[in-house]
Amino acid sequence: MRRHTRKELLNEWLGQPYMLLIYRLLAIMLTLSISRWMLYLFNLQFFHQLSLGQASSLYFYGMRFDLPVVVAINLPVIIYYCFPSYRIYNKTAQAFIDILYVFLNSFAILLNFIDIVCFNFFGKHLTIDFIKVLSNSEEISFAIIRQVFFDYWYLLVIFVLFVLVINVVTSHTQLHRKEKEEARRWYARQGISLAVMLIVASIAWRGGFQSQRITMKTAMEYTDPQNAPILLNTPFCLINSHDTKLELRDEVPDVAYSPIHTDLIANRFLVNDSLVADTLPSNVVVIIMKSIGQEMIGYYNPNRRYSLTPFLDSLFSNSLTFNGMSNSRRSLEVLPSILAGIPSLMENDFMRSDYADNDFDAFAQHLQKKDYNTIFMHGGNNGTMGFGQFARRAGFRNYFGRVEYDDDTDYDGQWGIYDGPFLDYAAHTLNRVHQPFATTIYTLSSRYPYKVPNDFELPEESYFWTGFEKTVYYEDCALRNFFAEAATMHWFGNTLFVITSDYSNTQHFQPEYSNIWGMYSIPIAFYWPKRIEPQRCEEIAQQVDLGPSILAALQVNDTLLSYGRNLFDTLSEPAFFSFFNLTYQYCDGTYLVQSDGQNPFGIYKPLLDPLMSDNLIDLLQCPDIFAKLYAVLADYNRRMIFNDLKPNLDTIHETQE
Repeated sequence: MRRHTRKELLNEWLGQPYMLLIYRLLAIMLTLSISRWMLYLFNLQFFHQLSLGQASSLYFYGMRFDLPVVVAINLPVIIYYCFPSYRIYNKTAQAFIDILYVFLNSFAILLNFIDIVCFNFFGKHLTIDFIKVLSNSEEISFAIIRQVFFDYWYLLVIFVLFVLVINVVTSHTQLHRKEKEEARRWYARQGISLAVMLIVASIAWRGGFQSQRITMKTAMEYTDPQNAPILLNTPFCLINSHDTKLELRDEVPDVAYSPIHTDLIANRFLVNDSLVADTLPSNVVVIIMKSIGQEMIGYYNPNRRYSLTPFLDSLFSNSLTFNGMSNSRRSLEVLPSILAGIPSLMENDFMRSDYADNDFDAFAQHLQKKDYNTIFMHGGNNGTMGFGQFARRAGFRNYFGRVEYDDDTDYDGQWGIYDGPFLDYAAHTLNRVHQPFATTIYTLSSRYPYKVPNDFELPEESYFWTGFEKTVYYEDCALRNFFAEAATMHWFGNTLFVITSDYSNTQHFQPEYSNIWGMYSIPIAFYWPKRIEPQRCEEIAQQVDLGPSILAALQVNDTLLSYGRNLFDTLSEPAFFSFFNLTYQYCDGTYLVQSDGQNPFGIYKPLLDPLMSDNLIDLLQCPDIFAKLYAVLADYNRRMIFNDLKPNLDTIHETQE
């Protein structure tokens, strides 16, 4: 009899509403954390430097960031289950709460699954800017979504299993009223449980007892920035990211910094033979390759098993090349960096930020004043991602896209005209326009979903290539045909070709490229046999360097505001800076430093430690490099806030006098 009574008491206690609520919350805590962990399991290429033990410890630390999400999306369930009223046993109300519980938590887990796919492309968690991307029909279409479902069908199956688990938990945690229970005791228990659960929920929402609520930056307390995504779940990142305005930095920079270039001369790399010098202005063609980083190019990786880029390898061998670095990781951030010398050093990309209407300086604006015919070419759908609008603001008077191409037999079904026919169209178009011209050509075929024309012949060894590798090979062939065709035209010999990429490839095959340094490595090359001697320069060069360098190479010595340097000037100091995963990076060619904008937490030697496995923050300080970073940030914020992105020529002349 005594045992039976104890068993009944235990069952009664376990069946109390607050206990059933705890079961539900624990189930969501477990499923949410496991779905977060899957980002690591399905993107091991980004976390190769971690041992399983290290990754496992980060999984458990990450539960601190899961707690706020669990209490936030389940707050209605918490209040309902602990509410001191017998109306909680109403079947209709219970059914509504059950549906809410299943839907909200399944949606939170779905966000984690979506991020598993997107992380492979962006290398970062989805934040509020993802909503902006979704609102752009050109960026996300039904064809893209359909292809994602086809390529990642197994994730959909796993997600359905997660939803089934949530449904099972829901069915086993229904509220059932016990008729013999004393009402006064029940009301007291419910009131106490409601107060306790709300207190616990508020602590969980804050992430602990500290004075301020945890944010994404808190993850940096546990690990390096490149490993921080393992701790963070997608709903937490969406909740804690928002459109933030830049703030003026109060501190006075320890070093002087100005992005204004007043003397764009070329005192190296150019051939100084007077017989070579032209009286007519020279042309320039900037080719921005889509998502092809150094990792995919044999010129930078001679030990690669097979070369996907035989033409680029040959072209770069006859060019001036640098150890190129991108200033961004997304298409929307590319054009401001390359065309206007504006790096992406804030949460939102410049083109969609609060500062998008700021006036700015750009090399094509200066060339247009010199009677250059400025042209921007992109085979994509006209208007996509605001490319055409920004190109016009940057000084490119003419735009050639899918509409101007006017032949959809070469349409790839998603992004635009295949690169092969469009580059051929570009070459012949340039043969008809007046010189001198300044042209930017932005390719697109090496972009997901990876497709090549049906009539394009791949080599026999391509059977085991990924879809991305096939598009890289196709891109190389398209560029080979473009240069072969252009070489037969009268403008070719008097044209500077600048070849780079928008950002590095999203699929990584070598560990040294799948970290927060290697994922920025891109080609930067200047091809102009008539004026530039082939040379492999090991200095780092970034996208924002292209504007000043192009003007210097073309002998256009104007005053330009750009956060880059003149690569043709021996007085310029190598630099690279970026902002990614809440981390500012600055490299002077030897040391790479990392900071959240205030506190340093990383110092590396990327050229000697390409795997980025040895953080020297406990051994070195590098105050001079951090000072340069903070000086850039101070100038950047001030100019953005006060719309001061063009040089004030009157002030400059007064200073010089």
